[in-house]
Amino acid sequence: MNTSNITGLQHIGMPVKNIDNTIRFYEGLGFSVIHRTATPEGVPVIFLKLASCVLECWQDDNTVGKAGAIDHIALDAVNIEELYADVKNAGYPITTNGIESLPFWDKGIRFFKTEGPDGESIEFCEICR
Repeated sequence: MNTSNITGLQHIGMPVKNIDNTIRFYEGLGFSVIHRTATPEGVPVIFLKLASCVLECWQDDNTVGKAGAIDHIALDAVNIEELYADVKNAGYPITTNGIESLPFWDKGIRFFKTEGPDGESIEFCEICR
């Protein structure tokens, strides 16, 4: 597998009950909102950043509200097609419908997910430039 396609942690994704409360809380810790958007279904999504730590938060009424309620960790991808082929050929389970996209950031993102040995969701994400 060509691991040079993975350049590090991109973000940690977590559902939240209230976007505004989340913004106030994390801004109090020194985070700044670096991007606001919504899913195609209209669900509010924000990205907050402090130094190299980025949180992706989306509003979800079904948020668990306890420790361990992080939805996924996302690793930054350079070439999503090549990385997808490598991960698939290595036998890792693909838990998305192949490479998917969302209209986040200026030109969108392309991503896919796999599942770790304990059921954790790992997203490989390329921000389109």
